[in-house]
Amino acid sequence: SELLAIPRQRLDHLGAALPRGLKANTHAHFRRFASTSGRLTLRVLHGQISHARQRLTVSGERIALSARSLLRSRRERFTGLEVRFKASKLANAQAQRNAIARQRERTHRLAERAQRAMVTLLQRLDARVGQSGKLLAALSYRSVLARGFALVRDDAGHPVHAAASVAPNALLSIEFADGRVAATADGDRPAIAAPTPEPKPVTRESKPAPKRLVKPVDQGSLF
Repeated sequence: SELLAIPRQRLDHLGAALPRGLKANTHAHFRRFASTSGRLTLRVLHGQISHARQRLTVSGERIALSARSLLRSRRERFTGLEVRFKASKLANAQAQRNAIARQRERTHRLAERAQRAMVTLLQRLDARVGQSGKLLAALSYRSVLARGFALVRDDAGHPVHAAASVAPNALLSIEFADGRVAATADGDRPAIAAPTPEPKPVTRESKPAPKRLVKPVDQGSLF
């Protein structure tokens, strides 16, 4: 109890002094508010309002100037961008026209080269066909018929190579250079075999006699 006596006394003293402190604080604030309210006259209020109005007016003018300046700078920037875009668009269009013209010229050149190559190829093929036709005409049996010979076929259309293979009264077809003629083999006459050519004797070629070397005779000197 002795230990709690001193804090209790302090608490009682502070509790007794609290109403006086509150009253003193209230009186001090009242005096401050009274002095402040005494200074807040209509003239002061009008002055503060006019000052605030001036500040607001200046701020509005500054904002308007800033907005006009910003709008002017943005307009100038957009104008410059528009000029650049127009110039780049024209340059791009001209570049595309030039590229198209170059491609057109290249296409024309390639078409002309292809046409010349095609004409050359056709000429070569025509020449080859002509040569093949000449070779075919030279190797064909019709060229032999044109020289006065004839081609004999049996009734089946097969060529007849020898008279011994022809039966009596066989139907034959004889082809000349200008057409065909039907014929019948004569059965009364026997088939005559074509004579075989006799082989030619092989002759030896005589070798030329060797030349004799003649030595020149020494006639002496006339001087």
